[in-house]
Amino acid sequence: MPKALYFMPDISGFTNFVNTTEVEHSIHIIAELLELLIDNNTIDLQLVEVEGDALFMYTTTIPTYQQLINQVKVMLESFHRLTKEYETKRICDCGSCKTTIDLDLKFLVHYGELSMIKVKNIIKPYGKEVIEIHQLLKNQISVNEYVLFTTNTVVLFQNEMGVKWLKNSQEKATNELKYSYKILDKIKINIEKEVEKEAIKNDDITQPDVIINKTFDADIHNIFAYISELKYRHIWDKEIQRIDFDHDKVNRVGTEHNCVLKFGNLKFETIKKPSKDSLIYGERTKEMFFLKKFYYLIKLHKIDEHTTQLTLSLFLDYNILGKIMKKEIVKKVSKMWERKLTNLHKVSKNNLVKIIT
Repeated sequence: MPKALYFMPDISGFTNFVNTTEVEHSIHIIAELLELLIDNNTIDLQLVEVEGDALFMYTTTIPTYQQLINQVKVMLESFHRLTKEYETKRICDCGSCKTTIDLDLKFLVHYGELSMIKVKNIIKPYGKEVIEIHQLLKNQISVNEYVLFTTNTVVLFQNEMGVKWLKNSQEKATNELKYSYKILDKIKINIEKEVEKEAIKNDDITQPDVIINKTFDADIHNIFAYISELKYRHIWDKEIQRIDFDHDKVNRVGTEHNCVLKFGNLKFETIKKPSKDSLIYGERTKEMFFLKKFYYLIKLHKIDEHTTQLTLSLFLDYNILGKIMKKEIVKKVSKMWERKLTNLHKVSKNNLVKIIT
């Protein structure tokens, strides 16, 4: 009978993440993380199925110990680069986005016989080997990030494993499952430091060309959702016909979308500016006529539960022809944004679309 290496990356903290945070964004985030793990497959792993917060995978091409450990490292590093981005590039203030940084990743590895079951057109591994690795998803390891080897896996790689592995066992209804595990406690810390150094630095946006202040009779979180959730943009921004963007990803710094206008289109990139007491959202483009680049920031400050102070800052970097037409451009852009904000006020005040905050 053929042999296989069974491999399961499992996201720690997933249950609490879904139970206590906004469902829509949590679905996008978990899906993005699982897709990232699948894309970082270096040892010919075959995906059997997605099991909520975990991937069940296997390979009949048995890797070396070093190849297996490198696979774990590659997946864990890519996982934490993305979770850290949800902190450094986050523009959404919902619970899902704020707590993504708290998610962890563990790995379970088992070696054994490969039996397959076919139901209709579905063929996948089946039997006691599959049961064993799934039984160990719930174990007594007190840390959140580790790689666990079952007894069979330890026997396979025992001459290469070294001394940093800890031993444990778990009583089940019919047997005792023994395993060894290695704590992965440094990778997350190192990646977080690395990402912080690589964090995107926005352009100098300290001196806007235009500032528009408005007081909105609406909840600050509703307004921010209408601004930052691209699926709501068409409701209040009547300058555009539609926005093309990835509906399966959460908008954050660096996210790009395409605004389709009556004549032509403009590609925008999401930006932000740090603030302790306000919500800030912005975008920039290099595709506007007469400008080398254009960007805006909308700052929302809560007055009370139903009143919000909005400050719009517009930044215009003119090309040679634009400098000649500067006054006309400022006038036109200002009027355009006055219309946008008037519509935004009506939409957010009347809450035309149910926003969950």
